[in-house]
Amino acid sequence: MWKVLQVLLIAVFVNCSYYSFSFAAFPNAPNTKMLLAMLGLLWFLFDSWRRGKGVPFSPTMLTGAIFAGLYSLVNLIAIEINDTNDYSYANYLTTFFVWVFSVYPALSLMRIVHGSITIPRITYYLTAVTVFQCVTALLIDNYPAFDDFCSSIVFWSLEFFASIDRLRCFSTALDPAGVRFALVLILIAVTICVDEQVQQSSLRLYLLFIAYLLISGIGNMVARTTSSGMGLGLLMLLIHSNAVGLKVRSSMVRTMSIFGGLLLIAFGIGIYLYNTSDYYRGMLEFAFEGFFSLFNKGEFQTSSTDVLATMWIWPTDMQTWIIGSGLYGSFKFGTDIGYCRLILYSGLVGFGLFALSFIYYAFHFANKFRPYRWLFLAYLAMTFIIWMKVSTDIMMIYAFFFWFTKQEEDAINGLIPLAQDTDV
Repeated sequence: MWKVLQVLLIAVFVNCSYYSFSFAAFPNAPNTKMLLAMLGLLWFLFDSWRRGKGVPFSPTMLTGAIFAGLYSLVNLIAIEINDTNDYSYANYLTTFFVWVFSVYPALSLMRIVHGSITIPRITYYLTAVTVFQCVTALLIDNYPAFDDFCSSIVFWSLEFFASIDRLRCFSTALDPAGVRFALVLILIAVTICVDEQVQQSSLRLYLLFIAYLLISGIGNMVARTTSSGMGLGLLMLLIHSNAVGLKVRSSMVRTMSIFGGLLLIAFGIGIYLYNTSDYYRGMLEFAFEGFFSLFNKGEFQTSSTDVLATMWIWPTDMQTWIIGSGLYGSFKFGTDIGYCRLILYSGLVGFGLFALSFIYYAFHFANKFRPYRWLFLAYLAMTFIIWMKVSTDIMMIYAFFFWFTKQEEDAINGLIPLAQDTDV
């Protein structure tokens, strides 16, 4: 029972970092991510003192901080030159440390409970909390009592969501939800392909594939940005299994057979719900609007892509191209597109630094965790894909990879034996 409570606490920590929220009772107080970051910093300082190592910031941490600091500086210069007061990204150095330290309590507790941190273990917890978010979206939309319960915990602008008539989960919604769902889908797919313990366990394969299909389906009902991760995850499965060469690797035959069977069942359930429920018909038509359009009209088209096509707005003078306008918030330029908003804010100088930092993370972690190199290359692709829709970044997923010990890294790379786990 104590172990179960410990696992649940880790899941709560992971959710409160990755799917952070403000409390309904204290909407102006620090959100869960900030609170966990403060706890994480204190925990980290205590661990450093206990080991007698001072404050050993890793080279990865220092490099990330330098990138974040330089990006913040460029944004401050853009604000000063243009005489604005829009500090949206001017404190990105703080944002960087908040993300990184917010996951420290979950990972430290994970090491205490399970003995070590592994990428599959991170996958299990992120998958669990993501399935939780997806399930709550349908419960909130269909059961007012459950909606009231969740709204008593999490602060939401209820009038706004009532006006747009979109699903919201327990503590995430719209594009922020879609981006996070997409990242988890990629993580699930690569973990299935890489980890031998997962491939050898029918239970783990079934659970992860069911979660993948559930997140893909409900996640797209919440935010169609989810489809980017669904597509990249499927591509990872096809590449690793060699299914693209129409000759599945022997080690992946069982894995892909399970996936194929579950995919057929998922299609069957989807067709049944589409034909028997007006509610789910509407949800599915929204979630997979592009595919319905492709089938009916021969053209992949959605209402979102039509709107985005009108939002490619660029600087009109050289100064703005170089250093930006110092304006980001309040929908000043009438565009949601990430590339446009970031360049309009701090120019090509700021955008270049921002993009370069994520190129660094992708290649650094790909080299650090060699068996999972495709994971980080997919995350690199995600960085540039999501900026076609929104201006957010994916630091929230990279934060989990900052805290591996050298021994844990060596185990992942097969340099030392990895203890066989009987639990998650």
